[in-house]
Amino acid sequence: MLAEAGVVFVQLSPEFSDPLSPVTEGGETAAGLAERLALAKGRSLCAVHPGDDWILASDTLCVGAGGEVLGTPVGVEEARAMLRGFMNCDHQVITGVALLDPAGEVNRVFSDAAVVTWGEVGDEVIEAYLGTDAWRDKAGGYNLFDRLEAGWPIEVEGDETTVVGLPMRRLLPVLAELGFVGGRA
Repeated sequence: MLAEAGVVFVQLSPEFSDPLSPVTEGGETAAGLAERLALAKGRSLCAVHPGDDWILASDTLCVGAGGEVLGTPVGVEEARAMLRGFMNCDHQVITGVALLDPAGEVNRVFSDAAVVTWGEVGDEVIEAYLGTDAWRDKAGGYNLFDRLEAGWPIEVEGDETTVVGLPMRRLLPVLAELGFVGGRA
């Protein structure tokens, strides 16, 4: 998505690992948690890759219909439970974003949310999907664009790119303001 917007970048994997069960702390909202995790990822990259480059980091999580915070499933059983829990109801997807300058100072931290509504997906379809391992490393166990392409009955209210991990509607104006659209990030 960044390349399509004309942003030149290098993709790095942070040393930071997402918590197995993301939990809000002391009155923190789910959006605050996503922002905190994105910032932790960004800071971990600054520690390993100090230099002249800006760091853009993000973290995505889901909030289930019952208000539970859901991260990335660690096993097939957890993925199955998440996917089945999304059927025939709404859930929220929140992506936190952190932008750090070359000195490692925080320039921006923000989040965006979208509401995702699933229809009915048959057990055989879910099981076939789980067999592909495409659910791994995905918040909520799915990639929106892949599941839409596969014909799953999913609708989104808000920015679809928020659901896939980088809220471009919110991010692009920030990058343009800093001179990175068409430049280097």
